[in-house]
Amino acid sequence: MFLSMANKLALVIYDTKYGSTEQVAHWVAEGIGDADIRHVEDVTSLFYDLIVIGSPVYNDAPSSHIMAFLDRYKENLANKRLAVFTVSLPYNMTPERAKSYTGVHGLTELTGKIKGTVIDTKAFLGKVEEKELTALDRLSLRIQYFLKGYELKDANFMDRGAAITWGRKLFELATKAPEPVTKERKDRKIGGSTEVPGHKGNGQKEEKK
Repeated sequence: MFLSMANKLALVIYDTKYGSTEQVAHWVAEGIGDADIRHVEDVTSLFYDLIVIGSPVYNDAPSSHIMAFLDRYKENLANKRLAVFTVSLPYNMTPERAKSYTGVHGLTELTGKIKGTVIDTKAFLGKVEEKELTALDRLSLRIQYFLKGYELKDANFMDRGAAITWGRKLFELATKAPEPVTKERKDRKIGGSTEVPGHKGNGQKEEKK
């Protein structure tokens, strides 16, 4: 149960294993400019205008802690505006491939758990440094890379500028005044028809059959 009130616009929630997703979360919050940051296990309030969810992707799957959080608080988030980002590093990443990376798979799994309004998503690239890995993770990754025809090497595709830019975009989306609902927009929303039910478009009453 969340009882405490927040005094900032946004909350950035993240999970992390080796620090990459935490770092991106801080950059995104920097871009928003009016945000709190919490590890997924330390969230004490959801009373924010915008909730940003950040998840690392391991073995092609989002964080189990983030997925469990979205399950547990699905109803609490149902009327919220949310944004989602992932941090991962595919085996075959190169500077050229990085330019067009979308990371759709992890994002789709996360957004599929959300009942609220997702205003934007973003897939960020992370990094790998062998010296930071546990012996078990290092061995596991070496095997996975080998089976896919690659060799595990240190790589860093972290992009502070991209994360800050996305954070600024989220701030603009979250603070943008809602567009006035005109009669024309309302008609389009319900299908564009202004006819009275039971009548034909030429004004003749429709015969019942």
